[in-house]
Amino acid sequence: MLRRHSVGAAITTLTVLALAIYDQGCSASTEGSGSVSVSASGSGGSGGASDVASSSGVGGAGGGGGGAGGSAPSCEPYDGAVLAIDEIFLGANGFDGTKASDAWKEFGFDLDGQTTGADTSKHCLPVMGGATSAFGDGPMGRDNSFGRNVLPAVNALVPPLDQQANDAISKGQFTQLFAFEGLGSEANVDKLTTRVFGGAPLGKAPAWNGGDCWPLLHETLTNPADPASAKTLFVDSKIVNNRWESNGTRDFVLALNVAGITVPITIYQARMSAQLAPTHEGGALGQIGGYVKTEEFVKSVRVVAGVLGQTACDAFDSVLANQIRRASDILDDGTQDPTKTCNAISVGIGFTLRKVGLGDVAKPVTLLEDACN
Repeated sequence: MLRRHSVGAAITTLTVLALAIYDQGCSASTEGSGSVSVSASGSGGSGGASDVASSSGVGGAGGGGGGAGGSAPSCEPYDGAVLAIDEIFLGANGFDGTKASDAWKEFGFDLDGQTTGADTSKHCLPVMGGATSAFGDGPMGRDNSFGRNVLPAVNALVPPLDQQANDAISKGQFTQLFAFEGLGSEANVDKLTTRVFGGAPLGKAPAWNGGDCWPLLHETLTNPADPASAKTLFVDSKIVNNRWESNGTRDFVLALNVAGITVPITIYQARMSAQLAPTHEGGALGQIGGYVKTEEFVKSVRVVAGVLGQTACDAFDSVLANQIRRASDILDDGTQDPTKTCNAISVGIGFTLRKVGLGDVAKPVTLLEDACN
């Protein structure tokens, strides 16, 4: 079981572009670069363990970890398996690492129950003269307008978000933790409680050898004194042939950290899945899917422009904000209605996982407000 543990270290200020995912809160991290890569074939990244699930469901060989010297801290006792995101895919690269303009098609879920192609007669109406061609789904009806339409617009202005996010993960700046309660080596579990936490800065590069005690973000808990009180909680998740499914949805928060700024972005009705290794010490082909409410998303991203100055605010308001709005492809209740204008943007994200331990609960994070006039 999880125990209470006090916190001693403060969270430092971000100085690089990074991406963190957690529920109802956000994080800060320290400067860093480099990358730890785990592909869909199950090969391990530099200096880390590599017992992850492959696209065929076969785990890679286990390996020792590198990382900082000195004695490792003791992790919180936990009856179950704890895995952390070691690589994230926002839509620029596929699971095999190949860069492609249509890599976004690999990520997400069918949110609206329809596969949208040339026929958009059952689809909500485009925003501000947007083209219906922006509505196209990926295979199996996957909805991911963020990867298809928003990410290319953002990547044209800043270094690729995928690269920046994985640089930060490899330096221990953030991660996402999945705690599977009571999970041993079973390949099939009908009902499983899964807690999802945001990972605060680790303070060093993760070794990915199972011994990293990753601190929990204060904001991901309903009661920071109780590490068991995760805001993102799937009580009916399940595992079938080592594939984990959230088996339900929860509102979730994506924290987009740009130029030292942490911007929380709510993803609604988020669902998740991942193919676990047979040992349950890693995972691949992870999926997160849901949608953001367009104007909430625009306001969140605008905070970044405010830090850069009024010129950046003006440029955002006149160009990028409208590009984001035109990416709207779903309604803000997750449905479609051809009589209504789209006011939300579907999101699909991929990830891989490695074994870690649970650390302390970190101190709260202070967020910046919109400084644009």
